[in-house]
Amino acid sequence: MQHATSSRDTKAEIHRAAVDLFSTQGYDKTSLREIAEQVGITKASLYYHYSSKQQLLRAVVGTFLDDLFEVLRLTETMEWSSENEREALGAYVDVVIAHRATGPTLLRDIAAVLAAFGDDLDELIARSRRFQLWLAGPDPTAADRLRAAAAVETIGAAMSAELDLSVSEAEIRAVLLDAATAVLARRGTPVGE
Repeated sequence: MQHATSSRDTKAEIHRAAVDLFSTQGYDKTSLREIAEQVGITKASLYYHYSSKQQLLRAVVGTFLDDLFEVLRLTETMEWSSENEREALGAYVDVVIAHRATGPTLLRDIAAVLAAFGDDLDELIARSRRFQLWLAGPDPTAADRLRAAAAVETIGAAMSAELDLSVSEAEIRAVLLDAATAVLARRGTPVGE
């Protein structure tokens, strides 16, 4: 039983080291040897947990995508209301906050991410579009749909921005949720007013 706990801790350390190195150096410039050294294990030990760098990238980005898919599925069975909208946006914000360290990897090495995920990304894009359409509300105008897309991008901006680590996650959550709902609050307003 002790070995399983140790294994999970090592895997988590590998994951954290990979996020750190992929984000700062880039996927292509990071070697498995560097990741192993940062964790304090041998390259052979790293291979015990991940058979390739691409498999490690899938693990790093995959947890984010899994959590994101879960939020996007939430609205597929949820009727739109202002309360449900805030709940869905809150869940989306929570995923972004939980995985904000992964953001630089996604943005910096989009080609590697695309190669590692392929069809999964097509599904993510389709689900994201449905989520944005749901956020646009009942009988949305083209401007409402654009506002919904802008609200989602407002939340996603936290993954690309350098956040002050002295700010609590609760504060980050409140700011992102307020910003996204402010964008959506103009729903139904004609453009230019």
